[in-house]
Amino acid sequence: MEEDDFNNLDDLTKENIALALWMKKFHADEISPDVKKCILSDKNSPDAFGNRMRHRIQDLLDNPDSFTPSYQKRYQELLKHCSSLSSLQAYAMNHLLGVDSSRGYQKIPEKSNIEFPRDFAPQLGYQVGWHFFVGNCRDTQQQDYGILISFYHYSLLPPDMAHDFGLTDWENQIFEMQLAVAKAGEEHLQSRPFAIAGTTGLLKFKSQPFHYEAGKNQIISEKKDDLFPLTVRAWGVNQGGERDVEMEVDLKFSSNKDFLLQGNQGCLPCCCDIGTLYYSATNLQLEPGSTLKLDGEEITFEDGKFWFDHQWGNALEPVGNSRCKVVRAASVLAKPSHSRGWDWFMAQFDGDREMTMYAPHTDKNLEFYWLTGPQPPGTMTVDVKGQFIDAENRAVDVEGTLKIDEWVKSVKSSHPEDYFVTNTWYPDHWEFQFQDMVPEDIRHFTMTPIVQGGQTGYNASGAQYSEGGVYIRNLDGEMLGKGFAESVYYADAHSNIFHLAGIPDTPRMRKLVETPEASSWLKLQGLLYMAWPPHQKKIKKVLEKCLEQGLPEDFLG
Repeated sequence: MEEDDFNNLDDLTKENIALALWMKKFHADEISPDVKKCILSDKNSPDAFGNRMRHRIQDLLDNPDSFTPSYQKRYQELLKHCSSLSSLQAYAMNHLLGVDSSRGYQKIPEKSNIEFPRDFAPQLGYQVGWHFFVGNCRDTQQQDYGILISFYHYSLLPPDMAHDFGLTDWENQIFEMQLAVAKAGEEHLQSRPFAIAGTTGLLKFKSQPFHYEAGKNQIISEKKDDLFPLTVRAWGVNQGGERDVEMEVDLKFSSNKDFLLQGNQGCLPCCCDIGTLYYSATNLQLEPGSTLKLDGEEITFEDGKFWFDHQWGNALEPVGNSRCKVVRAASVLAKPSHSRGWDWFMAQFDGDREMTMYAPHTDKNLEFYWLTGPQPPGTMTVDVKGQFIDAENRAVDVEGTLKIDEWVKSVKSSHPEDYFVTNTWYPDHWEFQFQDMVPEDIRHFTMTPIVQGGQTGYNASGAQYSEGGVYIRNLDGEMLGKGFAESVYYADAHSNIFHLAGIPDTPRMRKLVETPEASSWLKLQGLLYMAWPPHQKKIKKVLEKCLEQGLPEDFLG
């Protein structure tokens, strides 16, 4: 097979396949025959992705969720752009679907059912999931680095619909990998985003022991029934500077503590068939033999500590509807929310103590999101919740406040031709204060990035985020540990998503993707439905159960 055999694929798809195979440029003669066969198959053709996307959207048009504002005009417009799609275009277009797109995926259980070693594996029946490693390490010259690696998968179609098209669960996936490296005191580098379809044959997984491959990128466990010790290998290219910078990591991890089940025993939340299941390994030790190749230089790490998350679920990308009719009816009557996103943190303190913290975005802080003006925002104060894990692996829930008083503007991209510079203001300094459930020496501390100039990156679908290593200090400036800080949905991603989906960025399209308001008639229907006493009793019972399983108390406003 020659290069001409791949002319049916667009340049960006070929570049993404090349990146997954650790090639800076696409070379057909370096691809194995079995993978070539998959890439050139009908299942992986632009016509197939377009046909499957048309069917998906038409199904949403024909079967709208009850008590949900209409997406008819949006979906009719999206159908006009589905005649032929690359896998990346189909992936980006999924992020423009409405809240009814949560329908049809494997149901989140009523309470956590996490089981090991079964749930080390990617959970392909759900809408989205990831295996995520972040941490800080030091080389033999005492230079600090922050490193992020994420294996992220997305089910393009609900499983039964995918099976009707003859797709396996793996063929139904879009995979993207995030790789970022920050050298303390220098700059933050993100490998250029790439996304590949399961229909390329490049995604492989087997259990006993855990073995996960996306092209040449790997997560490999050494033992049959344990996830750790394991090795993570990843490669990428930062293309946003004066010259390309290649990055390659080969990291070996052992775990010093049992898994932390996030939320309520792993539910965050489990409510009306949507939500997430989530566990973490909070104290990973970097083992000897771990290396980084950065811009041609091989660096050997002397020590390091990392954090691992495995999370999966429905109704995250995009935000989705509850699958309980009574909850949708009650939601129609609630004040609609116009904010989305979050700030997430992990802290690894001296003395083998850790903390995870989470602050969802709220409408009261809308003035701090999507800001691109010449002046940085003022001080933002938010509530923060999480869990503290002591040296003996005992976990307790914590609550506190977070103050963000310094900001940095995102002015670069690892691939600006397709992932546009947003000029958005992002948090750049965090001050936390907790109550007495936290040891006194770490109740009040700050986080500061290990680099200057920001730590923003891009998801392959077009959304921008900020994430990177931080130093943790007390108010006297004394080091308490290291961690990672993440900020999501501060930037308006529509320009990127439209571009990647092959849709023109017009005022009309912008209007169509705004969150639709419930009509007066729909509100009246919701009011009448909820006025019936059995429905009032049902919503109370449902919400009580959901609150037990990690649902935010202000879910309905």
